[in-house]
Amino acid sequence: MNTNSLDQSKNIRSATENDFDQVMEIDRLSFSAPWIHNYFKSALKDIFLVLEKERELVGYLIACVCHDLEKAVILRIAVHPDHRGQGAARILIRTCLDILVQRDIGVVELDVELVSRGAISLYEKFGFKIANIIVFPSDITSNGETFYVMRLALPKSGQQAMS
Repeated sequence: MNTNSLDQSKNIRSATENDFDQVMEIDRLSFSAPWIHNYFKSALKDIFLVLEKERELVGYLIACVCHDLEKAVILRIAVHPDHRGQGAARILIRTCLDILVQRDIGVVELDVELVSRGAISLYEKFGFKIANIIVFPSDITSNGETFYVMRLALPKSGQQAMS
């Protein structure tokens, strides 16, 4: 048995402000443009999940639900570098998708950098498909970046969820 594996049932919960120091550290280690404290504070009103192992946060996910559109957007997902490859992102995404299905949200989207092949592959395993491509010229971002907008149609709450 892998002692590094994460037990989904015991380790995932909604974030609180007490988590911000660890969340911001994971964010800093994961993104070239980390979020500031107020962004995380604002996200508490949305879906803001944290995954922990032995009282240490290993990852988080933030999603915004647009009720009038019956659509959600996964804004941020990150796993601490020391815990990558153990299924944390998969657990966070699965839990988020389950919440969205329970809320009868019809579609979820996310943006992912074209160079993030591992993330793209993970999202595709959940059924996300490339819906659009966004190219930022180098005068807008530091070195010009290309993103995929990936989209997943969710089943209605009475139907079988994706795995």
